[in-house]
Amino acid sequence: MKLIPFAILSTLVIGVMLLTASHFSAYALEFAHKTMWGEKGVAQGQFNQVSGIGVDSEDNVYVSDFAGYTTKMIQKFTPNGTFILGFGTFGNGPQYFTNPAGIAINSNNSVYIADFGNPTYAIKEFTPNGTFIRSIGSFGLGPGLFISPGGVGVDKENNLYATDFGENNNVQKFDPNGYYMMSFGSPGIGNGQFNNPADVAVDSNNNIFVTDSSNNRVQKFDQDGNYLMKFGTFGSGNGQFKAPIDLAIDPANNVYVSDSDNNRIQVFDNNGTYITQFGNTGASHERVEDPVGIALDSQGDVYVADGKDTDIHVFSPIP
Repeated sequence: MKLIPFAILSTLVIGVMLLTASHFSAYALEFAHKTMWGEKGVAQGQFNQVSGIGVDSEDNVYVSDFAGYTTKMIQKFTPNGTFILGFGTFGNGPQYFTNPAGIAINSNNSVYIADFGNPTYAIKEFTPNGTFIRSIGSFGLGPGLFISPGGVGVDKENNLYATDFGENNNVQKFDPNGYYMMSFGSPGIGNGQFNNPADVAVDSNNNIFVTDSSNNRVQKFDQDGNYLMKFGTFGSGNGQFKAPIDLAIDPANNVYVSDSDNNRIQVFDNNGTYITQFGNTGASHERVEDPVGIALDSQGDVYVADGKDTDIHVFSPIP
């Protein structure tokens, strides 16, 4: 084996450190308000009550709306907010919505939307063009059943995860074809229990993060649903929450949490250590009033659905 001279080795180590720092700087510790779009209304590009947001691999943005543009309750936009199309109408059948909420998009750009007002057809799957594929789940207590589905997430194998903030108070997992695989969690305040789990996201190591909204914390589980840790307590300080709702995870596995009643987004590392917050400073029009949805694009921009102002805020990382 040929030995590497110490000087060269030192240079390589420093280079790796710089590359690592550069990688993490793409998912920066500070964010600046970039733009905002959307307004109150029921016309194309307007919102009545935004409830969820997702970004696909081409950085197109999908927004769910309780009573949206001419009853098209899901709208699709370019990254700068230009309207592309609307889909999903009000009703009680498999392809219809009552109260569309969380959005998740898998690597094939299939769009999953939780409908907590229609648990008989709990999760809807659509193509990127708004063509209905299937509904997943049905009403009830037990495996594969929902009372109030609220949040959805996908892992790198395109398995689907969904939270039930109704009586089940759990997270359920389905394969890419919609077949039930497992569930974890139960009602309560103990480790691994939930009180209104609002959203779920999965990191690159298949660790599962869940916003335990009424317990004002985030819980972390392994890929089999075994409890690992929790972070957050009730309050307004750094790392505290008042009704955390949505989750997003960047390629560095940092965790972004929409802290709705504190009107901010908080960012944590993968072990729950507080990093930063944004959305609650700057000019009044740059502040979020009720962040109900959050999603990241390929550039590290953060899209926030504001439930009070019924618009979309975009924040960019500061290198």
